[in-house]
Amino acid sequence: MSVDVGASYYGVFLLSRTTPKPALALCFDRKFPRNSELSRTLCGDRGVTWLTAAGRSMTPLWWRGEAERDRCPAFPLLALGRETPPLTPDLPGLALPAFAEDGAQGFVVLAGAEIGADDALVCDLHVRAMALFGTVARMLLSQTGEVPTMSTRELQCLRLTAQGKTSDEIAAALGLSIHTANQYLTATTQKLNAVNRMHAVAKALRLGLID
Repeated sequence: MSVDVGASYYGVFLLSRTTPKPALALCFDRKFPRNSELSRTLCGDRGVTWLTAAGRSMTPLWWRGEAERDRCPAFPLLALGRETPPLTPDLPGLALPAFAEDGAQGFVVLAGAEIGADDALVCDLHVRAMALFGTVARMLLSQTGEVPTMSTRELQCLRLTAQGKTSDEIAAALGLSIHTANQYLTATTQKLNAVNRMHAVAKALRLGLID
């Protein structure tokens, strides 16, 4: 998908409700099993603000770059979807809303300086994004298994991670040392049999450990 549209970044996100306002929770991105700095940014306040502006539309959403040099000339020609404020800083991009049979909602996000698409390609990408998101949601559900026992601190660390917070920020928010915060996050990742902390957040959401 990213190659077809000329995107240098892609990410699959669940719609999280661990904050007073809906937020984005990363399933995976182009750096899987790690996660990129851009994805962490989108899981924070920037994603919350963008979701408020984007609303609940199931049509494709696109944006131009914030700077004039980053504006993508292809998107204003689209008849399909609508323009939103930029989600990805300094990069034009496309967000494809998706949902799964069990009610999970999310987005496939594509962005890049060279991104561009016509209506036919956006329509094709949206169909593929729905299939991809459905597969990811089923995999997360099948991997969850029994609900592990989590301490209050572990759940607090997971919730803050879902909000895009770094270890430093989590430690400061909870009055912990960075080492202790990382220990809690390592424990939650192991208990959930996840490959990284963002994967742990996605699985915790599917299990209802955090909401």
